Amino acid sequence: MTTTRLRIFVPVAIRGIMARFGPRLDAAAGRPVTQIIDLNPRIPQRIAAGEAFDIGLTNPEYVPALIASRHVDRTSHRPFARVPLAVGCRAGTKAEPLRDAPAIADLFRRADSIAYTGAGTSGRIFLDAVARLGLSDTLRPKSRPMGGGEPVASVAAGDTELAVAPLSTILSPPGLAPAAVFPRDFGTDIDMSIFLSPTSGSGATAVLDLLTSGTLNDELAAAGAMRFGFA
Repeated sequence: MTTTRLRIFVPVAIRGIMARFGPRLDAAAGRPVTQIIDLNPRIPQRIAAGEAFDIGLTNPEYVPALIASRHVDRTSHRPFARVPLAVGCRAGTKAEPLRDAPAIADLFRRADSIAYTGAGTSGRIFLDAVARLGLSDTLRPKSRPMGGGEPVASVAAGDTELAVAPLSTILSPPGLAPAAVFPRDFGTDIDMSIFLSPTSGSGATAVLDLLTSGTLNDELAAAGAMRFGFA
């Protein structure tokens, strides 16, 4: 195995499951794979600015511009996973998470504080969902914008009551449980796709093939990330 590393951009939303995939990525590449963690909106900005990478994961709406600017290999772009927006609380009595919008709206009204990722895709989607629920004014005083990974840590520490984040993020740390999962028909799912740099190193295609193979479907689903296809 060569010691020259491959670089893969990984969204904060799926860093837990991707960390578990790490040894398999190294084996597929035949070299170490360095995972560079950042928020979904930040990843295309870093790529567009010319930061070196071999493989990238981010929301698919950002990719056409990166292809047009020749920062991404057009032929390599594939769907990766779809993650529902969820609401996390401190783990306690086992209960099924709420799954309809009116019940989730009631949960928000009762909450003392709600943490969300201010600069992330999930934060933007949360604020849009709150507006559609007619709760923007009600929730503004108790909503807490935070950095990547901070909402779940805040709830786990008991500093805030609820965290709004991708389901994969809610399921990742110990001490947290999903209090609610937004229904698919509410338009709050977070899609992620995968692609290669036009100058990706050897082994990058093998990693891409592994991450889009059906062998990982069950593990992804258990971690809150479901496969999807491009429309």
